Amino acid sequence: MSREDFPPWLKDFLISLIVNIVIVGVTYLLTTSLFFALCALGVTIAGIIIAYYLHNVAGVLRHSGLKRIHKDSPDPTPMLKRYFENSKKVRLLAIRGARMLGTDRSLISFILNKLPKEWKGKIEILLLDPSSPYLSSRAEELGIDARQFAIECQTSIQTIAHLKKRHDCDIEVRLYNRRPVVRAIIFDDRALLSYYIGAEGHIPIQYEIATGTNSLLRMINLLYDELWDESTPV
Repeated sequence: MSREDFPPWLKDFLISLIVNIVIVGVTYLLTTSLFFALCALGVTIAGIIIAYYLHNVAGVLRHSGLKRIHKDSPDPTPMLKRYFENSKKVRLLAIRGARMLGTDRSLISFILNKLPKEWKGKIEILLLDPSSPYLSSRAEELGIDARQFAIECQTSIQTIAHLKKRHDCDIEVRLYNRRPVVRAIIFDDRALLSYYIGAEGHIPIQYEIATGTNSLLRMINLLYDELWDESTPV
């Protein structure tokens, strides 16, 4: 078929088809490139935002002194023993200190047995006054008999007296009379904190804090000092 034999409509159709194919191809390439370019830009911006956020979070954690969060471990003894050994003063703030001081075989008693004989650190203990109305409120919150709760506080006080005689160590205990909010074990350079909030707050997670520019450790030491100054010696 010669050029003259092509119908005009077929010639126009072929030209239009070729032009459309070229336009669609170029548009697809440009659109795809633009899409991937926008995706890459979005990922880059998101990465910058995330990096900036993490940098700020790391700065806050560094300055606040927050080191780690411990779930209520069944055996924190090795960690506590290490912190005891490296401290000249250990301060305990609790309601009754049942887990730490509840019996002669309690955690602190076990740790004192394991410490080197040359360890001559001081232990200060603040417990809630067994006659305090706040103890009754906390017992009610936990669904525990208030009289039994008070007896357990008295038991901890007696345990401390036994520890002092048995280990010949410098232990002083005082009773405070405020609503209990924080439970703490404070060492020279760090502390383990948990909170009495609701019934579930009695077996909480522990926040380990250490020294920092604007450290929580300074705050908890100030709180402890304030409670200690207004407390009653046993």
